[in-house]
Amino acid sequence: MTIMQTRTRAAIAALALGLGLGGAGAAQAIDLGFALHTSPPGPEFEAVNKFVELVKERSKGQINVKIFHSAVLGGERDNLEQLTVNQVQMTLFGDTLPNVVAPEYAATVVPFVFPGPEEVFEFWAGPAGTEGKKVIKSKAKLDVVAFFRRGDRHLSAKKAIRTPDDLKGLKLRVPEIPSWVRVWSELGARPTPVAWPEVFSGLQMGVVEAQENPCFNVNQAKLYEVQSHIMYTAHVPAVWHWTISSVFLDSLKPEIREAVISSAVDAAKHGDAVTKTQIDAVCDALVTKSKMTAVKVDRAPFIAKARPAIDELSKKWAPIVVEAASKYLK
Repeated sequence: MTIMQTRTRAAIAALALGLGLGGAGAAQAIDLGFALHTSPPGPEFEAVNKFVELVKERSKGQINVKIFHSAVLGGERDNLEQLTVNQVQMTLFGDTLPNVVAPEYAATVVPFVFPGPEEVFEFWAGPAGTEGKKVIKSKAKLDVVAFFRRGDRHLSAKKAIRTPDDLKGLKLRVPEIPSWVRVWSELGARPTPVAWPEVFSGLQMGVVEAQENPCFNVNQAKLYEVQSHIMYTAHVPAVWHWTISSVFLDSLKPEIREAVISSAVDAAKHGDAVTKTQIDAVCDALVTKSKMTAVKVDRAPFIAKARPAIDELSKKWAPIVVEAASKYLK
């Protein structure tokens, strides 16, 4: 058992003790465990803090939020399993959730498909996204109630990468997402799934040579200490998927349930506004303060080379998703 697994089990045991004392039907406050696989600082923490403030007010103190950040309960895959069985009640998923639970609705998180976060928001607010959220609830007992931007995902490495040819044979860390492995393989890299909490050490020890993430994550994890170049590929307009355990949510009284959902929706709006004001400064600071070398790339050759993989993946999308994404695949 790894140190991370031991640490995660201990944290879950402590969480179970803390959350097992109360329940939705108990007179005392209802504990809500909120897992985060990232570490502060970052807009997601400002959003979660806003949620804590709002839900306390709107539930009249009946919801008591306990935050478990910095992957103390494990990475996104661990959090997914925990929410499904109501071991933890809420989290902010990055791009893993739709890819793992409902890949037929995961076009928004396939590299080099959607051009920006506004288009992603439009997708999830439309017929395809509404259908996708129903599938996620049916399959995994999870309610996706809000979204907000994380910042575009960019590539970082120990060398400059200007064309797809520069990716040939590169050991690239990616999340455990099959569609990403497929696209980056098409581009010539050697995708290597590594859990987020282990990315820094993986880069440091040479298990992987490169990774891709929004600037906030690069800064939070201090990846600039083990990566010298950041390429502005903007290959995925990353968003946070604000997710609640359906078991927990459906057990609440209607007024408390509404307090939880409305607080999440409004906190997500706050997080989106914060991200928009901070993202450029954080990306710039990686260059000016942390001394990474910025590389502006022409995305067109990357999109063209990735297209066979994207076309292959799209064959497994739901027809309504193909229709929604078709405007970006001309």
